[in-house]
Amino acid sequence: MRVRTAWRAALAPLLAALLAGCGYSLVGTGRGILPAGATTVFVETFVNETQRVGLEQIVTDAVLRELAGRARLKPVRDREGADLELTGRLVAYNVQAVRFDDSGRAIEYEISVVAKVTLTDRKTEKPVFANPSFLFRQPYPVPLTAGSYVDVENAAVDALARPFARSLVTTILEGF
Repeated sequence: MRVRTAWRAALAPLLAALLAGCGYSLVGTGRGILPAGATTVFVETFVNETQRVGLEQIVTDAVLRELAGRARLKPVRDREGADLELTGRLVAYNVQAVRFDDSGRAIEYEISVVAKVTLTDRKTEKPVFANPSFLFRQPYPVPLTAGSYVDVENAAVDALARPFARSLVTTILEGF
């Protein structure tokens, strides 16, 4: 019995030391990929290469709101005063019906956007983050009171913008 107690007493500090040096940390507590001292970002209006008119404004506004809601990077209006610059091209946009009711009416769509995104360090003019095909897709259930397809698509784009921005900003800030 004393031998077991002695072994436990000897192993406890060893186990604690191993766990302390394992490399795990909380998400969001590190600097990620951002250069030291970078606190401001200029977000260029995304270029829209899709057929969806106005998509660039909705997505850019959502990205700016998401950045403003975080404490790590402050969006600025002046490119010259920014430490970093975020540029993006919306290269694909798709809305596709994925579920139907008994009468054949679409009750759920999947909406997806593919963007080419680059975050550049303004001091070195080198990319800090680049993704040539940042894909974001999300289901969109059609409300029972939905009108025409155009109304559904407009609502789906609005519903997509914020989660797209959240995913993009998280990917950039956390280095995922």
